[in-house]
Amino acid sequence: MWEELPVASILLVDDHPANLVALEAALEPLGQRLVRARSGAEALRCIAEEDFAAILLDVQMPELDGYQTARLIKSQERSRHVPVLFLTAIHRDERQVLRGYALGAVDYLLKPLDADVLRAKVAVFVELYQRQEQLRRREARLREQERELLVRQGEANARITLQAMPQAVWATRTDDDQAWCNPAWEQLMPGQKKSGPRESFLEAVHPDERAAVEAGWREALRTGHPWEAQHRMGTPEGWRWYRLRVTPLPHTGTRYPGFICTATDIDDERRGHQVSQLLSHASVVLSSSLDFHATLARLAQLVVPRFADWCAVDVLTEEQAEARLCRVAVAHVDSGKAERVLELHQRFPPLQGGPFGVGRVLDSGSPELLVDVPDSLLRRMAPEPEHAALLREVGCQSCIHVPMRARERTFGVITFAISGARHRYDARDLALAEELGRRAAVAMDNALLYLEAQRAQRVAQEANRLKDEFLATLSHELRTPLTSILGWTQMLLKRDDLDEAGQRRGLMIIERNARAQRQLVEDLLDVARITSGKLVMDLKEVALREVAEAALESVRPTAEMRGVQLQAELEALSENVFADATRLQQVLWNLLSNAIKFTDRGGCVRLSARRRESLVELAVRDTGKGIPRELLPHVFERFRQGEIGREHGGLGLGLAIVRHLVELHGGSVEVVSDGPGSGATFTVCLPLRASRQEPFTGPEPVVRVPGFAEAKGRLLVSDEPGSVAAALQGPALH
Repeated sequence: MWEELPVASILLVDDHPANLVALEAALEPLGQRLVRARSGAEALRCIAEEDFAAILLDVQMPELDGYQTARLIKSQERSRHVPVLFLTAIHRDERQVLRGYALGAVDYLLKPLDADVLRAKVAVFVELYQRQEQLRRREARLREQERELLVRQGEANARITLQAMPQAVWATRTDDDQAWCNPAWEQLMPGQKKSGPRESFLEAVHPDERAAVEAGWREALRTGHPWEAQHRMGTPEGWRWYRLRVTPLPHTGTRYPGFICTATDIDDERRGHQVSQLLSHASVVLSSSLDFHATLARLAQLVVPRFADWCAVDVLTEEQAEARLCRVAVAHVDSGKAERVLELHQRFPPLQGGPFGVGRVLDSGSPELLVDVPDSLLRRMAPEPEHAALLREVGCQSCIHVPMRARERTFGVITFAISGARHRYDARDLALAEELGRRAAVAMDNALLYLEAQRAQRVAQEANRLKDEFLATLSHELRTPLTSILGWTQMLLKRDDLDEAGQRRGLMIIERNARAQRQLVEDLLDVARITSGKLVMDLKEVALREVAEAALESVRPTAEMRGVQLQAELEALSENVFADATRLQQVLWNLLSNAIKFTDRGGCVRLSARRRESLVELAVRDTGKGIPRELLPHVFERFRQGEIGREHGGLGLGLAIVRHLVELHGGSVEVVSDGPGSGATFTVCLPLRASRQEPFTGPEPVVRVPGFAEAKGRLLVSDEPGSVAAALQGPALH
């Protein structure tokens, strides 16, 4: 077989361009590649980049002469055996010739050169180089053929071994469209031949997982690392779980010639592991929170899609002494269809013969398994065509209903359903569903018992905390004025050097502290009366403006002393209200006093009024410290004070008294604040009476105290103080 000879490279080294041209002209008929170099350094660079068949080297060159260049060429492993021919125009000297041969030269030629002689000598070295290159190529081909033969023999031996293996094996090469599989793989894929198209490997994989498997084997071929995953394989009549492992074949060069895939049946092992794992996770979920609605919702999310395509949880509740099912959780593989399941529940209430036998399971307390839900059952559960279409849309090919029972009590029903044909529930699934229902019932029962105990404990702890806090605050608030009164009393009794001004100042301090202490006692008595339902309300028509002005005058000295500007906008206030004037003034006094107390010097407190339909609104606005957002819902509760409130003293009873007094008048009070530093606005709404002559035709007012014991009985209207309590029917309000 004829083989084309390789082209050889010849290096021409001379510092004169004319000599290089002459050398090229002489050697051009050889048809080889001629490379120029005009110095020894350039020649060394060329030698480092490629191999040469011969080197023609001029002896006389600047910097590196021919002898030095030859010494460097022979010192390198790559160019040690390359023939070197010295060229010189100097008279032939025996010593120079011997020196050249000593450096490894194969010839020593004098210029001018005979072109034919030069060409003949170089042709010998070119032919020698070409023959050596041919030999190297043939040796490489032989080694490759031997390696391929060994590989094929190894593959043949491996096939014999794999055919005897019980594990399914698939093998393919990237340079061949055909693939091979052992008998175990043929059993996995009935009708599959031992040799078939490489793409038929994916036919054994579940359609939903083929893209992942293909990406895995391509990644293995790209990186050379084995790829392993668990996927379903088989036929549409029965999918089973297998552990797939793709191992690339040993590569040659930069490519991997193919891969081997093994498939190990792990369906039973996986099922047992999944059941154990699902029950373990369900126990964690059911014990993670005392809010059983949230835990049941998380349980439904947990089982979808591990055990069901959709799941619904219905819990028994008692409404007006009637037991009803309330759907507390729905989960679906398609989140949009969860709403359709809720719609299905609303259209077919379970206790009225609803879908899927939930009502029957609840009545009997026994689980129910429907392996297949035929169209006849769908028509019975949903007589109207659109209802049956809804059931088909949600999907119910096979379903299980299990009651949630614990301690002889049924808490509800859990429904598990499969919408596709990939699986049918069996007895093993029913046992798992029953266990899930039992654990859910135990968790729900424990949560209800714990919540009840925890609620009672919180009530007791809160009452104890409020009691301790109130007693500490009360002792401090009572001791403060007493200390001042006692101190000034002793000073007035024991010191004779006090002048009249000092004595007067001491008496004023004693009076002010005594009034403060009396106010504390009055607040305590008012709370006690409200709690026991014995608060006296002398209701009659009063001029609201007079009450507001009296409240303003009572707090004006305090405002002036603290440097707070007090403003009023009462021009539009001319109506009468049906109220107890003293208690109503107490409401406004408390609100104005609070506003002044929490407003810094230079601030402003404004009392305004406006009429709104049959109500009048009294608003107390201040530019003070404001109320934190987290405290706003609790400002009208007893003993509730923020950090700012504790700094200014008080028992935390004033606003609670305000709320109850306003509600006893048939009105309401609310507060608005944007937070610390933004002030606060308290608004009191009261019903109006247009004039004293207008007869009162409304319903008899009933006194109710939200948050306290209800004060039962009828409160009559009288213009004579003291006549109200005598006219009460039922328990008296004192």
